[in-house]
Amino acid sequence: MASTKPFIRVRKAELADTDAIVRIHYEAFDDDVMNQLMHPGGATEASRKRFGERVFPRPQSDEELAKNGETILNVAEYFPEGPDGPGEVVAFSKWVLHRNPRTEEQWMSEDYVPTVENFGEGADLSVINAFIGELNRKQRDHAKGEAALFLGILACSPDRQRLGAGSALVKWGTDLADSLRLPTRLESSPVGYAVYRKFGFEDVDVLDMKVKETWGVTKEEGRYWGENNAVALAGPVPEGVMRSVIMRRPVKRRGSAA
Repeated sequence: MASTKPFIRVRKAELADTDAIVRIHYEAFDDDVMNQLMHPGGATEASRKRFGERVFPRPQSDEELAKNGETILNVAEYFPEGPDGPGEVVAFSKWVLHRNPRTEEQWMSEDYVPTVENFGEGADLSVINAFIGELNRKQRDHAKGEAALFLGILACSPDRQRLGAGSALVKWGTDLADSLRLPTRLESSPVGYAVYRKFGFEDVDVLDMKVKETWGVTKEEGRYWGENNAVALAGPVPEGVMRSVIMRRPVKRRGSAA
């Protein structure tokens, strides 16, 4: 009897995957309140183009690699008819690998400044800086330049969820980190938190965005803003606040539990 278990393959992204990656990214975060605030009226074609251009790693000098790390872009393909049938890109992940610790001068110079050139016309740079910029600054100040594998983006097509694609991409990263004896770091969205906890990520800090107070947006019924995330670390999430969590997975030795 043929297996009904979805077949998922993780591989390195290619330029031919750009359109799929851009589509998945904006579809995955389309109903996210912060994405809606960062892209009022929806992501413009300029924003989509800029994302597609910057998501792939660019050539770097040895000095730049030492400071910025090695970017690894992966996709997860779904094969509904098994590994010998046609595949579909349904998720992607972007990692940054720092094989060696950085100097204080190197990591302290990581000043996040969003620009129109990076995000395209129509993006609200003030919201981007308040959200993504502050997450980056918190991560930087906690990591202090440690050698680690950092998960910058993980997105899955909304109509291809629960197939295991997201988990496969996370496992790829944690397996790499374990093989290199490195910790793994990330910033979790409200909906990604449970997956990361399953893979051994621990709470480090939170960013509580005062969405209602700052932008006048009220949470819609059925939406999840991280109410149950990192409660032991930071307490209950106040009303009108969306919580993202800074997380770190310690170095895992062979034979240790995840």
